[in-house]
Amino acid sequence: MLTYQIIRKAACWGIAVSQHEAKDRGKPSKYVFLYYTETKSKDGGDLEKTQTIVNRLYRYELVDKKLINPALLLELPGEPGPRHSGGVVLIGPDKNVYLVIGDVDHRKEAQNMFGNKADGTGGVLRITQDGMPVGRGMLGDTYPLNRYYAYGIRNSFGMDFDPVTGNLWDTENGDHCCDEINLVEPGFNSGWDGIKCKEFGS
Repeated sequence: MLTYQIIRKAACWGIAVSQHEAKDRGKPSKYVFLYYTETKSKDGGDLEKTQTIVNRLYRYELVDKKLINPALLLELPGEPGPRHSGGVVLIGPDKNVYLVIGDVDHRKEAQNMFGNKADGTGGVLRITQDGMPVGRGMLGDTYPLNRYYAYGIRNSFGMDFDPVTGNLWDTENGDHCCDEINLVEPGFNSGWDGIKCKEFGS
């Protein structure tokens, strides 16, 4: 069960669980991955305007029904939001961790505004269960570019792997219309903000 503290400070959150082999032939244990928005310096309490907020992905170990040994795997922009922070976390068929984050009101390379380097927003990020990049990222070799699996995503609250094909699909929130369901292949560019949707009938 998640503690009250974690739930209290979560503005947007996702959760994924992965069983892994323990070292020294021990009993298999579980990792719990939690993604949420929190203040950078102060835990809990009312959010003060002077506090910086960030989106973070942590890995915990689940032992005796308790979450222990938190490890910070990703720290991503949370301002000027918090909005469009996405939130879905999945363990893929390849055992890697997939996380979708929205644009957080940023206009960078990942939102098809070229000339401004991507900053970890507006895409599906992929890392190992230890927080390391998986091969070369779709936007470059340095952090956070080497974490991108797909980009051009305005925001998403839905993402999953097809149990038959193993393909990754997401739902994407339009500006005020035009929500989408997309097949997300490696290097997929969903088009936000370069492709604008129009109202039906206009």
